[in-house]
Amino acid sequence: MKAQQNLDTAAELVGGDRARQHGDARVLHEHVARMWREYLDNGGLRRIALNAADVLAMLALLKIARTLHGEFNRDDWVDALGYVALAGQVAEEDHEQEALERRAAEAVRQ
Repeated sequence: MKAQQNLDTAAELVGGDRARQHGDARVLHEHVARMWREYLDNGGLRRIALNAADVLAMLALLKIARTLHGEFNRDDWVDALGYVALAGQVAEEDHEQEALERRAAEAVRQ
């Protein structure tokens, strides 16, 4: 399988089957982030801030780690591509939102 074919497959899954199956990627991964924060908080013993982009990046790392064990599974690579693509999208949206909020705060101060 060529790199472009893997990217095309990941794009089809992210925008097609996975989107229909799991719903909005941001909403899903923000939910996962909340659940992981609670788990990682461990009853107040430590605080770790997570967002949807963090969850997506860590899921990509999980898929990459899976490539090191067992037999070859093309889906691990395709899924990792999909998670990385979504992480980039969510991180960019977050960056743009933060920039808007900064500009709004600066306008209020002036």
